[in-house]
Amino acid sequence: MFVLILTVYKIPEYTYIPGIPFLLISYYRIFVKQDITVALILMLSARLLMGPMIPHSDMAFNILNVLCNYLPIAFFVFLALFKSEKLSFTRFKMLKYTVLYVVFLLTFSLLHLSYAISVLAQEILPLVLFAILMIKLPRKEIDFHYLLKFFRYSFVACVVVYLSPHFSDQFEYLFARGIVFKETVNPESFYVTRGSFPRNMGFVFDFRILGQLASIYLITLYYLNKTNKFFDVLLLLTIVILTFSRGPILIVLLLLLAIYGPDKIKLTKRVLWATGIGIAIFISLTVYSLNSPTIMKYVSTFNPFAEKSAISQRGMFIEYSFDKFLKNPLGNGIGSLSSPNADNVIFAGYTNFHKETPDPIYYYSVSDAYWVMSLAEKGIFGFVLMVLSLLEIFYSNRNRLSLFFVLGLFINMIGTDIPKQGFFYFVFIYIYFELSQLPNKESTPLERVTE
Repeated sequence: MFVLILTVYKIPEYTYIPGIPFLLISYYRIFVKQDITVALILMLSARLLMGPMIPHSDMAFNILNVLCNYLPIAFFVFLALFKSEKLSFTRFKMLKYTVLYVVFLLTFSLLHLSYAISVLAQEILPLVLFAILMIKLPRKEIDFHYLLKFFRYSFVACVVVYLSPHFSDQFEYLFARGIVFKETVNPESFYVTRGSFPRNMGFVFDFRILGQLASIYLITLYYLNKTNKFFDVLLLLTIVILTFSRGPILIVLLLLLAIYGPDKIKLTKRVLWATGIGIAIFISLTVYSLNSPTIMKYVSTFNPFAEKSAISQRGMFIEYSFDKFLKNPLGNGIGSLSSPNADNVIFAGYTNFHKETPDPIYYYSVSDAYWVMSLAEKGIFGFVLMVLSLLEIFYSNRNRLSLFFVLGLFINMIGTDIPKQGFFYFVFIYIYFELSQLPNKESTPLERVTE
């Protein structure tokens, strides 16, 4: 994994050298050993292979997409559906609202089938797969210690790549030449406030998803009782900061507060050293930021009352979606606002102000306004089911960690369309839910929080 990441960024034309063994070993572990951990890792690593293995070939991209995403998880769904006649009634009771929400999504999709099909793989399929694998037996166990190693080595590679010379040129080349995705992508949006600081997009080529994986990394440490592994904590903190993704940064900070809060902390030498180093880094970054207009502009977006805050940047989407909801409180149909095929025209302001008549800016689908967009698409009943499902998945273990995580996640979803991230979202909820079922000696009961 480490070598594959470095190869894709540094010499993408040779991706097949580590890529082919990576794929073959993964398939051996998945189909012979029935190792679902490797299937999840392969899905997370898919973008390292789909485009770079055979660049500029739509056929190769689609085949590798099936090999990395669809086929591995389809194998485990097959085992669950056809190799077992048992249902896990305990899991069914735990996820009853999620099952109802899946039924609602599939049924409500018929309202505008053409729109729903365009968002099927992004929003509906992940929940369908999750529901099947959770309530049908046999269910394969995740090897979380193996997963922890994956996070460690891949995150180290992401730091090495980011800090290496010419990182900006390398990721611009991958995007502008259409090597990672089937089409070319304008790399300008991957800089902080479109300035001079590149965001770390890691092996998923998305700074938001990489930041979300950093939170899963930290949660894995927590449930494995390895929160004293400060190298891992520093590593994931470095990654989430380098993504400059506001939502994941907030989530990780809340998780750190939940894990290392005052009722738990012990003033050992290691903790004191870590605290001192953290304060020194914070002071250094603050001094540096005060002399960087780009960083100061970025920091100002955290202020919800600022003119160009993270929320105000999505204002036109929020207003448009809420108007659609008021016109039809029962819902406009799955994909009716977010599908690129839907009939939406959203005015977002003007550009080219030097012209006598500035050019208007229009968007044709709603993005990065998930709560309000979901309210408009799914209606009040679907929206309630969605919230209940999210609470079932992310708050089943009612400890302090889950409480703080849900708080950060729900704030993040004011903007970011996390449940529309396709297979990444499936892996995200699958790992998180299985982790939350593990016992943890450091777990803080909710009663202690409310006291």
